[in-house]
This record gives sequence, C-alpha cells and structure tokens, in this order.
Amino acid sequence: MTPRRALLAAALPTACATPRAPARPLSGEMVIVSAESWHTDLCLAARAVRDGPLAPFAAEAPAAHAFAFGFGLEAWMRAERPGVIEALAAIGGGPALVSARALAGPIPPGAEESVTLRLPSGGIAAIAAFIAGQVEAPPPPAPPSGAWLLVPSRLRYTPGFTCNTWVMHALAEAGLPVPVATIRLRGETMVALRTEAARQAAAG
Repeated sequence: MTPRRALLAAALPTACATPRAPARPLSGEMVIVSAESWHTDLCLAARAVRDGPLAPFAAEAPAAHAFAFGFGLEAWMRAERPGVIEALAAIGGGPALVSARALAGPIPPGAEESVTLRLPSGGIAAIAAFIAGQVEAPPPPAPPSGAWLLVPSRLRYTPGFTCNTWVMHALAEAGLPVPVATIRLRGETMVALRTEAARQAAAG
C-alpha cells in the first residue's frame, strides 16, 4: 500500500472507531478551530501553509495571515442556497469537497466561536499531509479575496463522517487525544475541543 493510500484508508469512517491514542507532549505548534453555522474549519498560520505540501493553495494570496480548511458534501457546498434537497442528500452521503480560504486574520470573519490548541511536534505537518492527501496535486490557489475555493476530496461525505468528524480526525492525526467516532455536529466538536483546551491548560 502506498503512503497516500494508507493515509486515506486511515481517514475512512470505519477507522474512526479506533481508541484514542495517549496524549503526546505538546510543542509550540498551534492550530485554531473556528465554527460558523453548522460548519467547523481548521485554521493554519500562513507560514505553516507556505512551508509545506499545502503551499500551492497560498500561491496567489501572499498577504494572507492564515488559511482555513474544511470539508463537506459537494451538493451542499456548491449550492447557492442549500435547502431541503441538499439536506436530504446529506442523509445519504455523497462526493465531498475540501474548502480553502485565504484569511486576513487568524480566523474567518464570520466565525462565531473558536478554540486554539497546541499540537505535539510535527502536528502541523500531519494536518497538512492529511489535507494534501485528499486532493489532486498541485491544488489550485485560494483566491486572495477570501472567497471559498472548493476542490474534490478523495474522501466521501457520509452521515457518520461529516465536516466536524473530518476536523477531529485531522487533529487526531496531529497527535491530540480527541474523540473522532462520536463526533458529527458542531456542538459536539466544540465541547470536545474546549475539553482538550482545558486539559492542555491544566498540563501547563
């Protein structure tokens, strides 16, 4: 099995039932998870994006402070005004997209809440590899305007593997002891992330 196929196989919903790994020592690397409406995004500092396999996303946005990455059902994310039809499609699952946005600040301007987390050493590289492994290389650049760039993902959206599950899986890939299998909704995600933030604060 190639490294890329191994990475994608590890990201399938059936793999999400794997028990959480023990907490690893934290480093100075950081990621922010932002939430807006039903959706959560991984927000990475622009420097971290430009220095790794996600660099093509940043090619046309040299002034960006950070980049937000997310995941979702293609039918929903491409709809001008998602409604009942797209909601029913989400129940059955289908092809998915990875979203990328160039940000003027650390999080998207419409974010309603966010949580900042420290990562073990190599955590940013693990997140970047997780994202890069889902899209054709090289990916197109994100618009400097901050508009969403949507590119096909090799992973499939299902009711058991949503945008929020995707975020938690990326954090687990980075070495954080966060739940994955039980996460579907934004509320569950943010509760779990605040719990992890409190653990990190207690650990010092």
